[in-house]
Amino acid sequence: MNIFKVWGVRNRILLTDQVEIDLLNVKKDCFCSTHSHIGKINKFYVVDGCFEIQTPFGTKVLNRSGSFTVEPPMVHRFKALEDSTIIELAYVKRGVIDEKDINRLKQGGRIINGTEFTLDEIEKQGLK
Repeated sequence: MNIFKVWGVRNRILLTDQVEIDLLNVKKDCFCSTHSHIGKINKFYVVDGCFEIQTPFGTKVLNRSGSFTVEPPMVHRFKALEDSTIIELAYVKRGVIDEKDINRLKQGGRIINGTEFTLDEIEKQGLK
């Protein structure tokens, strides 16, 4: 199942009570929402491209075969420095995966002419 986002496409590979695996195709200069989770751990693995994970502790740039794990409740977001293919493995140590386990602080979007725009700003201003 493909889920289209402002940053690209999420293709769900597996969903169980404790694990979800998605293939992310993230477009260059696009980013997800700034968010955190209560119980869900995210591990990102770069299949192809150049991708970064931003946290309050800094930014980690990942190239092919690079990986990074975000433990809750760390605030994070990802951004593609070039078209990128990512495997996202999300899992819980206790309990079950909860789709509502996300606290969005800022909407995702795209960088256009060097400026970050959220999805709402892109739609409001008619940007492409």
